[in-house]
Amino acid sequence: MDVVLRPINDRFFHEQVLPFFTRAMGDASGALELLASQLGDAQAFTLCQRLAMSALPGGVGSLDSDGWMDLVDRLVFQPWQEGPGGWEVAGAHGGYADEWDEALNLALMVEDPAYPYWDIRASRAVRDSFRLRPPGEQGLASLLAGQWDPFPDFPPDRVFVTQGRGEYAAKERFAFADWAWRPARTVAHWQVNLPRKLERLLAREQERMKLPVLPEREEVLGYWSGRVAQPPPLSVLFSGLGPNAATWIRELGALTLHLRTAAQTKQGLAALVTRGTTVRL
Repeated sequence: MDVVLRPINDRFFHEQVLPFFTRAMGDASGALELLASQLGDAQAFTLCQRLAMSALPGGVGSLDSDGWMDLVDRLVFQPWQEGPGGWEVAGAHGGYADEWDEALNLALMVEDPAYPYWDIRASRAVRDSFRLRPPGEQGLASLLAGQWDPFPDFPPDRVFVTQGRGEYAAKERFAFADWAWRPARTVAHWQVNLPRKLERLLAREQERMKLPVLPEREEVLGYWSGRVAQPPPLSVLFSGLGPNAATWIRELGALTLHLRTAAQTKQGLAALVTRGTTVRL
């Protein structure tokens, strides 16, 4: 299983996508017709028309599942911009993808000061529990696990599922699914706090290794923050923690780069748990 992160147009998601999904839960035809009137993208417009023409009265369950999935994928995971004829897809987009368990491990290393990343069994137990019902206070890790914040007006697992995970508890204002998003203001907040969290992680690693000084500390921080193009070729960081630990510096740099880019361009982030080959997009 992989997890994919995509930058999303914050205004498009707020003004078009979220209201569309909310209305589609009970009135799919009306939601499709309204959305189509706002689109300048020929492919999405055609999908809306075809789905509306074949829809039965009711919500998303009345729609052709293949066409619905194509439309959702285009709305959520493509880069949108407002053009003269309405909202349209804006060419190529960047993104991040990695094996889900490894990406969650990296995110928890940054977000959770109590996460036992050095203990294979204990850290896996934390991740397994995290996926079952992801808490909402662990920033990027919560997003990767599918937790929704802010709480949506519709059950996100009714929009689509890939692994069959999901919960929508209105009284608790808690929701999670195989996909989730965060608005641009949240992404910007994460980016502001990221340097402090990365320094905290290195301090924990220095304590774990019982070193008076952590070698390559500034070089690693420079790479994670984008000031240095490449990580140090050899590092004692995370040594002795298993076969994947040697790549954690580089992988965490790729993840922080995606977060930093989204924040700098004032975009939100969408995450999707899927299946497939590990790639970086």
